[in-house]
Amino acid sequence: MVKQILSEAGFEEGKTFKETRFLKPPKSTYAIYLDSYTSRGSDKSNVLKEHSYTIELYSQTPDPEAEHRIENVLDTMGLEYEKQDRYWIQEEQLYQVSYDFDYIEKLRR
Repeated sequence: MVKQILSEAGFEEGKTFKETRFLKPPKSTYAIYLDSYTSRGSDKSNVLKEHSYTIELYSQTPDPEAEHRIENVLDTMGLEYEKQDRYWIQEEQLYQVSYDFDYIEKLRR
């Protein structure tokens, strides 16, 4: 799900987006995502996975176009999300914007 969102927003897996972190971050705007989830279901059958995703967007200068692309994909998919305020990370010399959203996946058994 989150890979689809970032790909449709114009990011390339392994180059401008990854899960958790980049060891050597790109010089351009990039994203990382975090995925925590809970599995549940009926008697000994976990058929639902409730994901809580965070997409963190990093850039050297504010990048409202990249933000708009992510928001457009989330809106098009009909996903409710919460956008955090952009803030400056002094130690990294980067701006960060975070998006949080939930998604329920039905597993096939």
